[in-house]
Amino acid sequence: MVAPPKHLAYVLAHPKAWRLFALLEQGKLDRYEQVRKGLGMHPQTFLRLVRQLSAYDLVWVRVDSRAKRPRGGPVPVHVELSPRGRAMLNILRSTEHAAQQHRQEFGWKNAELLTVNG
Repeated sequence: MVAPPKHLAYVLAHPKAWRLFALLEQGKLDRYEQVRKGLGMHPQTFLRLVRQLSAYDLVWVRVDSRAKRPRGGPVPVHVELSPRGRAMLNILRSTEHAAQQHRQEFGWKNAELLTVNG
């Protein structure tokens, strides 16, 4: 059996990545710190997640050079889904749908384990 691409295997094993994709798709939050707080993640854990997903070109981290900031203040940073990340979200949603359809065969009361928005 051929192993799946590393980015697919990584994302499937990390439910926080699923939630990050769903949160970014909504478009309400995109500032780095807002997204982190929206997920309720520790700063270092969030940084590791974003770095890994960036390495796979699933999310983009961009500096907002047009934003005004106080002298010496923090630079506004945004996190957004890349086109590859949107495609990954579609894969996750189809996986979620398949898990819902087959939950009885697996003996699951529900399929919360595989939930994009949960």
